[in-house]
Amino acid sequence: MDSPVDLGFDHNPDLPVPISLVGGRYLLFDIKIATYLRRKHHICGIAIGTLPLSPSQNLFLGVPIEIMPEEAQLLVERGVAVVVDDARVHDQAVQSRDLARRADYLAKIEKQSKEVKQAKDQEKEQSRRWALDKKSKTSTASSGPRQDGRSAELFDFDDGETAHDADDTALDKTALLEDDSPVKVLPPTATSNSYFVTPATSRLLLATPSTGPRSTVENLPSSYPLYRHLHDKGFFITPGLRFGCQYTVYPGDPLRFHSHFLAVGAQWDEEIDLMDIVGGGRLGTGVKKGFLLGGASPTGNVRTFSVEWAAM
Repeated sequence: MDSPVDLGFDHNPDLPVPISLVGGRYLLFDIKIATYLRRKHHICGIAIGTLPLSPSQNLFLGVPIEIMPEEAQLLVERGVAVVVDDARVHDQAVQSRDLARRADYLAKIEKQSKEVKQAKDQEKEQSRRWALDKKSKTSTASSGPRQDGRSAELFDFDDGETAHDADDTALDKTALLEDDSPVKVLPPTATSNSYFVTPATSRLLLATPSTGPRSTVENLPSSYPLYRHLHDKGFFITPGLRFGCQYTVYPGDPLRFHSHFLAVGAQWDEEIDLMDIVGGGRLGTGVKKGFLLGGASPTGNVRTFSVEWAAM
């Protein structure tokens, strides 16, 4: 059984961790880093990844984890993470002449290729045994005394075994030529057992995050001071689109608690329609939550107001 360290539950990565900026979205591709940020820094994010074999399913999503710009900015300010322009850094890494890093990257791919080959060989051997067993059962059920007087044997498959032995002999000859002769003899392409693995990520080829980070987050919402204020109070905060607000505020991990507030940020001198306050209060009361309105003053302090619908 794997230990918690192997599963990443107690993983403490080297800081700062990378946040990939891809198409204007902030993504986490390492599940251990996503687990660490959730456990230590109350950063939940949203799973948006699907399996290549089932790209249309949307019930059980996985990595990458998308985080809000506010969450990315908070991690950058506290030195926990850096934002990396994934396309630019990847292009630089591919053109880099760091031979040691490229050799390590290729060694990882080769190791993965060998693991795939071993799995395929085991699957092929199991299929062969299954076919032999099925053929033996069919032969036993349908065979009677032979015309030549010999009875049918249980494993009488001379043709199949002979062909298999011939293949093994050919492979042995190829290996002999490769070992003893200075001329390298490559096996035919059609019978090659090499597996070329296309990696799902080139993270091992990329440079360390500290060499090319982006220090700030672009297009940061004006509600960021409210988000940071609530985060400093120990709340877990997730996007609130499903409840018609900016943030859904939880007293603990959303996997264990229901949210307590529907939060909306506003600037200090921004005019607020009274009907928006009434509608927010009624909506919050309808889903058993409080409607939280807040913003930063010119001095930087954040003030919040909670609206709840009460009976007379």
